[in-house]
Amino acid sequence: MSNTRTLVIVAHPNLAESRANATRLAEIEDLDNVTVHDLYKTYPDLDIDVAREQQLLRDHDTVILQFPLYWYSVTPALKAWFDAVLTHGFAFSFDGSTTALAGKKAWLAVSVGSTLETYTPEGLARRTLDEYLAPVVQTLEFCHFDYQGVQAVYSLIFNPSDEDLILDAKEYCKLIATDTTPVG
Repeated sequence: MSNTRTLVIVAHPNLAESRANATRLAEIEDLDNVTVHDLYKTYPDLDIDVAREQQLLRDHDTVILQFPLYWYSVTPALKAWFDAVLTHGFAFSFDGSTTALAGKKAWLAVSVGSTLETYTPEGLARRTLDEYLAPVVQTLEFCHFDYQGVQAVYSLIFNPSDEDLILDAKEYCKLIATDTTPVG
């Protein structure tokens, strides 16, 4: 087990009906040194407490953004969180000076409705998931995070089996527990 303090920022607008995200969260609930922070539960009106959020980031070594791909992007709460929390002087600088986020690891835990094959140049989405997530990755890197990658679960609109979701959640938990980098 890792001693890394991990903050899982969950930004799902309907978490109660998300089998994949709920399974992932259930799998990590007993991990030491993990804080799960649900943006929609905490800020139903999206009135973000910037000081609180910035302190949460300061207090953790690794930040995981867990969200469903929402119109090929992040959810409204996560976008509002980016806009409010990742401010000049705290999260980034223009002169290269160190910020509060420098050296902290960050990665994405994304749930995707369609198949992996959909997210290819030949597929319905016409681009890879990495291409759609490029603005998020750029934001994290611009804010001096050490970006680690994405752990994606696909095909959720096709009602995956409980066994498949549990396997995904166990892999998710293992990554967090061992402070390991996602592989794709």
